[in-house]
Amino acid sequence: MKKALPYILTALLISSVIIYLVALRSSPRSRKPSLKVSLDKRDKNPYGAFVLHESLKKFFSGAEFKINYNYPGDSKIFGYHPQNQLYVIVQQEFFPQDYEIDDLINYIQRGNSVFISTLSFNTQLSRFIRANVEKINYLDDDIIEYYNDSMQATISTPPFNGQRQFSYPGSRVESFLNRSDSSISEVLGHGTNGEPNLIHLQKGNGHLYVHTSPIAFSNYFLLYDNNIQYFEKIFSLLSAATPAVIWDEYFKRPHAKNNNKKQWFSFIMKNNYFRAGVLTALALLLIYTLTEFRRRQRVIPVINSPTNDTLEFVKTMGLLYYERGDHGNLAQKMSAYFMEHVRSRYKIFAQTPDQDFVKELSYKSGVSESLIKDIVLQIGRITNAEVYSDTELIALQKNIESFHNNE
Repeated sequence: MKKALPYILTALLISSVIIYLVALRSSPRSRKPSLKVSLDKRDKNPYGAFVLHESLKKFFSGAEFKINYNYPGDSKIFGYHPQNQLYVIVQQEFFPQDYEIDDLINYIQRGNSVFISTLSFNTQLSRFIRANVEKINYLDDDIIEYYNDSMQATISTPPFNGQRQFSYPGSRVESFLNRSDSSISEVLGHGTNGEPNLIHLQKGNGHLYVHTSPIAFSNYFLLYDNNIQYFEKIFSLLSAATPAVIWDEYFKRPHAKNNNKKQWFSFIMKNNYFRAGVLTALALLLIYTLTEFRRRQRVIPVINSPTNDTLEFVKTMGLLYYERGDHGNLAQKMSAYFMEHVRSRYKIFAQTPDQDFVKELSYKSGVSESLIKDIVLQIGRITNAEVYSDTELIALQKNIESFHNNE
């Protein structure tokens, strides 16, 4: 059963995903397009940039189309000395660092064009174009709800000819430029209320276009009525012989503000079916993990250290002699065992223990001379006495044990 449990959990997880997809497909709300402002080149929802991305490829059909994920001016994408290229940056917020602005300026001075369409930008860009941006209906959560509103974009004549005004019935999310320096920039377009939303600057041999209504390049706006002409007229300012068009993805990633953006997992967990399936799978996985924490090996028994059989033998034999009443014989064996211990451990070889033996043994063992002297006297008493009492035997035993405890 335990071996099959991972496969069961995997099957449950896959079933949960299938149930979620079926429920999402059958739900009426799932058929509504997403109203999130992504301006992503792959997004075909109303406020994606799929139409713009594909239109650039067709409009500059003779140009090499590239996607940039690195810093501006990277030679792998832009080349070593690029000229007449077009760099397109379309996103909600544009927050370059000082060194990135310097890269863009150098890129423009070499004879290239940069087109920036964004709702908001920082002071680094403001200092360069000498203009500030003001927001209108700018939503921090990037979600547009349908309500009675519309947005209009107007281009100037000259340089544009023909139709000048373009509008759509979608939401009005736009910004405008104020306090722009007319000595370095030229206003080419306006927003719904007539505020400037498109300016052109020339730096060296190149051009910079700053546009503050990126919703005008969304799928919804461009596909409404004949608004595709708005895209065509603006990009007609650039040479049709542009050798390379570079679409930016670099500034969307490291410089986007993600503090209020919802994570994908929290979004899909809103669906009751999927949330129930995920929680069930996690609960089963937790149970499986806890059960596998048990010990698979049997408890190892405690093995006691081996006992000293020699000492046990001595005690047994001593008890036997004691019970027989042969105290003299037992005392002789105890004294012989003591002298053998002294010879093997302290390397003192003496046939008859004397005063020199006492001093040398006390020095090597650390036992007091008085105790050793008593043991020597008791051993001498064994060889001379015909009768050895149990009192003397017990005294000898205590002195020998005291010697072993203190050595």
